[in-house]
Amino acid sequence: MKRTMAALDRIQERLEHELDSSPALSEKDAGYRAGISEALVCLMEVRRSLTG
Repeated sequence: MKRTMAALDRIQERLEHELDSSPALSEKDAGYRAGISEALVCLMEVRRSLTG
């Protein structure tokens, strides 16, 4: 379980970094950022299901 949570932490850090480093300058960029945001939501749901 610890390894899974550590992996989720690393994935979350990478997604947040990618979200912070890619401004929404175009519609394509906005779609990319929306996808990253959706991935973060899914990650949080997985984490919640594992701890709850």
